[in-house]
Amino acid sequence: MVLEYTDPTAHAEVTAIREACKKLGRIELSDCEMYASCEPCPMCFGAIHLSRIKRLVYGAQAEAAIAIGFDDFIADAIRGTSHYQKPNLEIKRADGNVAAIAEKVFKDTQAKFQMY
Repeated sequence: MVLEYTDPTAHAEVTAIREACKKLGRIELSDCEMYASCEPCPMCFGAIHLSRIKRLVYGAQAEAAIAIGFDDFIADAIRGTSHYQKPNLEIKRADGNVAAIAEKVFKDTQAKFQMY
């Protein structure tokens, strides 16, 4: 689906979650289960966690996907099994007024919005 949709986030798990949320009309899927061919990548695992899916069953371990060319450097970085290094990507928290504005948006929204 990634190549078909020209979308690097179009992993099967994320696509299934999007479709389930749309069909059910909600973002909380605590009465749902997910079955995946392989251990989810960090992005997919994050989506599974945020959607509150109650059960995840997968077949192959991540190493099987890595063996056929999937890049799992983020999972390795999270696990602490390798040195995270991605060329041309700088990650930095904004400071000063920009950070204060972002923090205020979340604080102001907190009283009005509860996801679950």
